[in-house]
Amino acid sequence: MLTASASSIPDIGELIRPDRIHRSVYSDPVIFELEMCRIFEKTWVYVAHESELRMPGDYKTAYIGLQPVILARTEDGRLTGLFNRCTHRASVICRYERGNANFFRCPYHAWTFKNTGELIGVPRRDRYPPDFDPRDFDAVKVPRLESYRGFVFASMNPEVEPIADYLAQARRWLDAQIDLSIEGTVSLSAGAHRHTYHGNWKLQAENGVDGYHAVYLHETYFNLRKMHGRESDRFGPRDESLGWTMSFDNGHALLARQLLDDQIATVRSQFTDYYDRLERLRGKDRMRELLTQKNLFIFPNLYVLLNQVRVIRPVSPSETVVTMYPFFLDGAPAELNAQRLRDHQIGFAPSGFVGPDDYAAFECVTEGLNAGGVPWLLLLRGIHDERIESDGSRVGAPSDETTQRGIYRRYRELMLAKDAE
Repeated sequence: MLTASASSIPDIGELIRPDRIHRSVYSDPVIFELEMCRIFEKTWVYVAHESELRMPGDYKTAYIGLQPVILARTEDGRLTGLFNRCTHRASVICRYERGNANFFRCPYHAWTFKNTGELIGVPRRDRYPPDFDPRDFDAVKVPRLESYRGFVFASMNPEVEPIADYLAQARRWLDAQIDLSIEGTVSLSAGAHRHTYHGNWKLQAENGVDGYHAVYLHETYFNLRKMHGRESDRFGPRDESLGWTMSFDNGHALLARQLLDDQIATVRSQFTDYYDRLERLRGKDRMRELLTQKNLFIFPNLYVLLNQVRVIRPVSPSETVVTMYPFFLDGAPAELNAQRLRDHQIGFAPSGFVGPDDYAAFECVTEGLNAGGVPWLLLLRGIHDERIESDGSRVGAPSDETTQRGIYRRYRELMLAKDAE
């Protein structure tokens, strides 16, 4: 629920332009509140993966914007989503990130709820009025919860479109990430790295599909890979003719880099049997797409890129939490998944060479935004020859800002929606 008065709401239409973004979009607390209300409460938000909730009783806590929720696997195998809030005096009812339990007990006054939401325990109930009915105070369920191939999304909006439709043109590319598994499923069973940076959540949203910065910001990383003879595996070349960016409906975006034939041969040679089986299953033409380097953004908070699932959690206009889950390919050799994990750790662990670079850049931007005499951030790159496909997707070169422009088209649309409140 929006608390800002109408007179205090900035002119979003003026601040978000086709080729630039006003600096206040990253720092204004009223805009941040609008985002939580008009974006995170109106659309689908990624909250969990089914591999984290395999057994009855498994649960995971997460957030829809700022709102805490619990995802749980009930005794009958269904997934449920509850707001992580006691209906008595508002304390969270689960303080742990993950676990297995059929009940959640509020730490404040010990009201106890089943993982299906029913209130089943009220201490000293005799002090409540005779007409007190616990059924009136069950934990509140998240209005919508759907899973797409193991990826679980929640929405505050009961009228939101089905998740498969919401994914729009990005669905093909999410499928391509998952279909690297010979079983057609992936697992988030390796743990996670969690980072907090001083900066706005949209900096991370923009960055994962930014093909312009990597060769400069991550120069040390690429040089080290080259020194150790690993420059040709898994990462597409920086050649502008061998990659592309795409923006899709609903704010989703893709940065892709096509591996050369010798790079594909190098990747396949390490696990020949597995990739030969995968080719027989998926088809020769599809293999090239599956082995393309793909950084996929699902608006507003999910990345599926390289070997990881990356989740963005806004905390305030100037604080963001990013959680990175390396994912394994079900049915792949243990050595292949171990290699995927090592690649993730080298790049994105706290002592890695990629993630920390990005956070340092975000904090540089956050400091630079204080320069009020320079009010705009530019999104001009490639705007002059961006092309529109027959399905509405927009395509640019791999270092173009096609993706960022697409993200902000959807952002602007949601922030200006007349029925937002």
